[in-house]
Parts: sequence; C-alpha cells; structure tokens
Amino acid sequence: MDRRLLLEFLPGLVFLAINAVSTLYVATAAAILAAIVAVLLRYRIDGQLPFLAISTVLLSVVMLGAGLVQDDERFIKIKPTIGGVSFALILTAGMLARPSMLQRSMGYKLEMIPTGWTVLHFAWIGLALTLAGANELVWRNTSTDLWVTYNVASGPVTFGIYFAITYAVAWWYWDEDEDEEQAA
Repeated sequence: MDRRLLLEFLPGLVFLAINAVSTLYVATAAAILAAIVAVLLRYRIDGQLPFLAISTVLLSVVMLGAGLVQDDERFIKIKPTIGGVSFALILTAGMLARPSMLQRSMGYKLEMIPTGWTVLHFAWIGLALTLAGANELVWRNTSTDLWVTYNVASGPVTFGIYFAITYAVAWWYWDEDEDEEQAA
C-alpha cells in the first residue's frame, strides 16, 4: 500500500479506535493529532504540504473547539457536512479559473478536452454535496457510535468513488490529439 494512502486513513482509524474506548471529544482530539502527524509525514515524503489535509485539520480544530466550549457534540458531527459544502464551493469557484482548479492539480496526469474538466468539476461537486447530505442524514438519525463507524468507513469508500468518477470521465473525455502530438 502506498504510504501516502495509509497516511490519509490514519486519522480515521485513530478516531474509530479511540472512540471505542473513550468519548467523542477525546477521539476527535486524537484524530486531530494523528492528522497533524500525517501532514508532517506527507511533507517529509513529498516536500510540500497537502492543502486539503491542512484544511481538514483546521476545520477539525475549530469544530472541536466549538464543541468543547458549547459542550455540544453536534459541532463535531457537522464537520463533514461543512467540509463537503466548503469543498463544493471551492470546486465551483475553481471552475472559473483558467486552467480550472482540477485541471491545474491533475492536468499533469490527465489529458482531457476542456469539456471533460467541466464534467469532472460538476461530478465532484455533486458527490461532495451528496456526501454532505448523507452525513446530515446519518448523524441526525443514528447513535453517535454508528455515526463514528459511518464517518470512518465512508472515507475509503469516498476515495474509491472519487477515483471511479475521475477514471470514467477521463476515459470518456481523453484528449486523443494530445496523445498523437506526444507520440510524434
């Protein structure tokens, strides 16, 4: 398994393990510490800080702080909702840039026609909003322990869905002219 992928899942696994033996607040704090360690290790591996991971850590710290101050675990439970909606808004704004945000971040690996990048943005925005809605349904209608399990288990599944969507869009909108230019 790729070390980067393992580091992506480390905070979730710590969250699940600590929640099994302690409180949601302690589990969230432990997951934040694990996420900070993961970000630092990613920096050591890649030589750059991963923006999305840092954003997640900052959002987690704010929501944990609000939850502790208000003594209300709902702040922790809505973090994935806020994160998903924020990601969708960032992707929407990123569509306006040229090249688009996704094209800038993945264009070195994916050579798609411009329509493909637009389709990919809309697909990712739709998935981010769907996941935010799913989080709302789960945390409002289940126990905290079931929500924790859902939250951790949905991480790898979400990663797989984003990958599958990206693969499908790239397959349909691959820039064959670019391939021919590189072959010549």
